Amino acid sequence: MMPVIEKEGFKLIHLIYILIIIICIVAIGFAVYKQFFKDEKLGVIFGITDEEEDEEYNNLKDNFFNIFDNSLNILEQYNGKLSKIKKEEDVIIAYNNQEQTENYTLDLKIPYFNINSEVAKKFNSEIKTTFKDKSASVVSSKDDNIIYNVKYKAYESNNILSLIILSELKEGNNNQRIIIQAYNYDLSTNKEVTINELITLKDIDINQANNKIKSEIKSSQEENIKLSELGYNTNVRDADADTYKIQNSENFFIGEKRYLYVVYAYGNKELTSETDVVIIR
Repeated sequence: MMPVIEKEGFKLIHLIYILIIIICIVAIGFAVYKQFFKDEKLGVIFGITDEEEDEEYNNLKDNFFNIFDNSLNILEQYNGKLSKIKKEEDVIIAYNNQEQTENYTLDLKIPYFNINSEVAKKFNSEIKTTFKDKSASVVSSKDDNIIYNVKYKAYESNNILSLIILSELKEGNNNQRIIIQAYNYDLSTNKEVTINELITLKDIDINQANNKIKSEIKSSQEENIKLSELGYNTNVRDADADTYKIQNSENFFIGEKRYLYVVYAYGNKELTSETDVVIIR
């Protein structure tokens, strides 16, 4: 029986060696990929087809306006110390109001940062000016048939709290206006997170990202040209404008699957609902 035991022991140790070698090969291969092939799609390495990646991207884009469910999605919870205004509440709290009269309809879920810091106060002041004050003007307006809705979505990931707010305003026969504003807060430093910090954090290739944005904007413009030929008023895009460089992006946040979302909401400055969303993976 002794030789059999030795033989079985020999097989087991060799199996362990083989597993260690396989793990080392995978680790080295991934390191080589990160070093020399950063611009290639990781999906190719793991057998994910271009079609599958495109399908995921399109699904996330198509679902963008559905993410606003007035909740905080914790992708990776921050466990450090944080000074809250209302200690028992979450880091995002909301002002809720629903009203319906003969003249107007309100459905408001306006979020605020429940954080005691100067940056949070600044964010909350901007939110009040952009979204809350508008509801007061709607109530006092003498116009009829006004519909004003505000909703939000928040994500917590990598010590970053991203809050994105969407408002929909329809006044009589005017075009619907959609305003979207995003706020990014570093929970560990109590500072505002810049686009360049997120680019570094996510190891994003700037040229690749700018090419992606340019392609998306060109596609939107081509669609708008077709609509304008049919008599519709559309927003003109210039894909070569500096506005569409990722470094200059003003509306961005870490969203679904920790991807970087870059949002161009033309209703922020004009009476339109047109919006371009580019997702950087």
